[in-house]
Parts: sequence; C-alpha cells; structure tokens
Amino acid sequence: MQGSRVRGLGSRLTKMKRDRKAFTLLEVVIAVSILAFVLVSLLGLNSRSVQDVALAERITTATLLAQRLMVETLSATSLTPNEDEGEFEEKAYADYTWKKTISLTPLNPIKEVRVAVLWKEGKREEKVELLTYEKK
Repeated sequence: MQGSRVRGLGSRLTKMKRDRKAFTLLEVVIAVSILAFVLVSLLGLNSRSVQDVALAERITTATLLAQRLMVETLSATSLTPNEDEGEFEEKAYADYTWKKTISLTPLNPIKEVRVAVLWKEGKREEKVELLTYEKK
C-alpha cells in the first residue's frame, strides 16, 4: 500500500512540474543579472561613442584648417624654405595651433611643403598633418 502511495505522489509531482507556469526565484535572479550586465555594457558603449563623435569632429575641423593653410601657402608667389607656427585668428579655432615647414628636396626645383594643425585632447596632443611637393 505504501508503494502505491509513493508511486501516486511521484506522478502528481511530475504532473505539477509540467503544469507549472511560474518562474523560480533562481531563474528570476539569473535573468535580472544578465539584463543588468547588458544594460551596463550598453551604457558604456554609448558613452564611448559620444567621445568618438567629438574626436571625429575635432579631426575633421583640424583637417579643414590644414587644407586651408596649405592652399594659402601654395598660392604664395614663391616658396622660400622656412619654418613658421602660429594660432588661428578666429575665436572658434582658439584651441588649434599650426606649424608650417617648407624645405628643399634633393631634386633642386622641388620643395616639400608640410602643414600641421595641433590641438590638445585631454592630456595628449593630437595633430593632423598634410604633405605635398611643389615645383616653384
């Protein structure tokens, strides 16, 4: 008689497990932990992407300033070898400085023109540099 009761209890427990529609506490804790980990990771990615966009904007600005300086240099009537540096006059570009180098090459009439735009990005100094060769 006892054997039949144990068998009957076992089949009822199996049926209850199949009919169960709720989650255990352990399943809920694991799901919440995974969700928290994913959310923290996404917030970190968002913060990094904002920094990347700001850096890309500064690089683009520096590239356009370097291109403008290169065009001004190449449109001069003569290119005498020299080194020069300075700041941009516009207030919007107060964080940027420039360096310009015109030097001779082994091929006598050809000169190397190098223009760099520099700025501080946190503790490090960043720069965009353009280089061309001109016969004048």
